[in-house]
Amino acid sequence: MFENESGFNQAALAEDPLTAKGIGLWLERVLGFYGGSADDPAPGGVDVQVIEEQLLLVPKTREYIYEGDFTPREIAYVAGSRPMLEEVVAEVVTDGMSDEEKALAIMRRCRDNRDRGLSGSGRRRFNGGSEEDLLRMGAIQCNEISRVFACLCQVAGLRARLMCAHISGHMMAEAEVDGRWWWIDPMQGCYCYRDDGGPASTWDLVQDPTLFERQPAASVADVRPTGPFPADCDEARSANIAHRQAKNRFCYFHPKEAVAIGNYFAWEREKYSFPWFTKAADPGRLFRARCGEARNRRALGWPDFYFNPHLLEWQMKSRD
Repeated sequence: MFENESGFNQAALAEDPLTAKGIGLWLERVLGFYGGSADDPAPGGVDVQVIEEQLLLVPKTREYIYEGDFTPREIAYVAGSRPMLEEVVAEVVTDGMSDEEKALAIMRRCRDNRDRGLSGSGRRRFNGGSEEDLLRMGAIQCNEISRVFACLCQVAGLRARLMCAHISGHMMAEAEVDGRWWWIDPMQGCYCYRDDGGPASTWDLVQDPTLFERQPAASVADVRPTGPFPADCDEARSANIAHRQAKNRFCYFHPKEAVAIGNYFAWEREKYSFPWFTKAADPGRLFRARCGEARNRRALGWPDFYFNPHLLEWQMKSRD
């Protein structure tokens, strides 16, 4: 289903011309950094190849993505095939945990991956690699750690997949918890509940991003943002959390955002290539795409604080 409107053709499902333009600029940015093309994504590696498995989440595709067979219902992972991932899962997932507890434990391990490996010592100067490589390196970049999160969930017996906000430029994930999909940002430690206390899916948040203003204080306390302010004082740490929640509320779930869901499976490692990158494949293409994206976000009405975090005036709210 939607074979001609998925992958590199996702813009075909965008109703707003500027949203469609934003998808095209996002593709240019990704290809400018990683290389490859829509005709041959392999040179760009896994972070380009995964685009082929993505589908824009719009009313037309919602039923297929959430109730159909877009994501296989059976987990095909074979025990013993990726021992390092199994070791990581065993570190954080214990017998008797609920699905929700498993997903949160894995999220926190991914969120805190920055404390491990080369990135924790400040020596990391490259991107890319397999999920095992990313765990060894202490990787935290959004597309990379979202892949890690999805694979660890699958090894732990939870269905999981990728979620991307193309125009804002951020990759996240969904995990299935007790039969419902749950939006989770494993890079920043974010997740969200519905008003009835159940897990909020990406679609729930597309429909009502004000849910971010009605979260338990405990879930907000799990947020560990990567910036933008140096967190050397309580005010800066609070500002970082407020900035992250505001981006969730007003950017990643902006009404003109291009939100996509994509499949990525731990048992399909041989399907992808995992090159490492120390610099952009095409710096000129990347620069032009970034300039175009900034102008297009302005035209779409992205908030001022997206461009300058010091302009944030939004106050966080919670149920408590």
